[in-house]
Amino acid sequence: MRRLPVLETIRQAYGFTFGHLGAIIGVIWLPMVIATVTGFFVTQHYSAEIQAAMAADNAAAAGPAVLALLFYLLAKLLLTAMMYVPVAQLALGQRQGGAMLYFSFGALEWRMFRTLFGLVLFLAPPALLLMVVGQNVLAGGIGGASAPRLLGAELVFFLLYGGLVFVAVRIVSLLVPVVVAEDKPALTRSWTLSTKNFWRLLGVLVGTAGPVLLVTATVELALMQSVGGDATAQMSLGGGSAAPLIAGLEFLLAPLLIGLFVSASVFAWKALSRTDLSV
Repeated sequence: MRRLPVLETIRQAYGFTFGHLGAIIGVIWLPMVIATVTGFFVTQHYSAEIQAAMAADNAAAAGPAVLALLFYLLAKLLLTAMMYVPVAQLALGQRQGGAMLYFSFGALEWRMFRTLFGLVLFLAPPALLLMVVGQNVLAGGIGGASAPRLLGAELVFFLLYGGLVFVAVRIVSLLVPVVVAEDKPALTRSWTLSTKNFWRLLGVLVGTAGPVLLVTATVELALMQSVGGDATAQMSLGGGSAAPLIAGLEFLLAPLLIGLFVSASVFAWKALSRTDLSV
């Protein structure tokens, strides 16, 4: 069984991302601008409508805002596919250099979009179910349950949550290069190729995307606290008055996050599939 070289994969991902940062920015900036601006206005509208509906005790009034949010999430998935494909092609050596203006939706982007949509349909239902169950279990909300039964329920919850993480890491880690460089069913191919490499793939994800996500979360929390009020409440309102700053921060860090995640996926795929492609 092939074993993924964790540190080498992380090193390659950082080397590629910082060595090709200009090219990465060139191929993703336009889809990222559209996603950021659209997302800002949609989420602000959604937050305002939800507050109004709660104040009026009329949940149906928020229906249009919920529908708009769902359409935005679908569009965001499409724009994400349009960003992942060219960055993966750069890491695979299939594309040389970036572009001043790049906006393309062809067969590969369509395949990437369908695969990401399938992944969401596969992982979202159990994730939402576990979220709802977890809120009750971890809060001790099982009425009349004794301490041993409550402890058992919490243990089962963590096992199920761990199982979901296990499946997600094994599929997500190799999905992008499988879609771009192969023609096999992407979800099953990613699962097969990642056999007995869960912890190594998790280490690569933590070592690459982890620092960027940590910096993003820390700065966003500081921004929400700097404008006053409770940070948790502001998060529920789409960032509150700090929302424009948060949207700008995420836009600026997107090239790093996408570059590290996609290139780490590509280099991990190369190692596990024994595919020797020059970058």
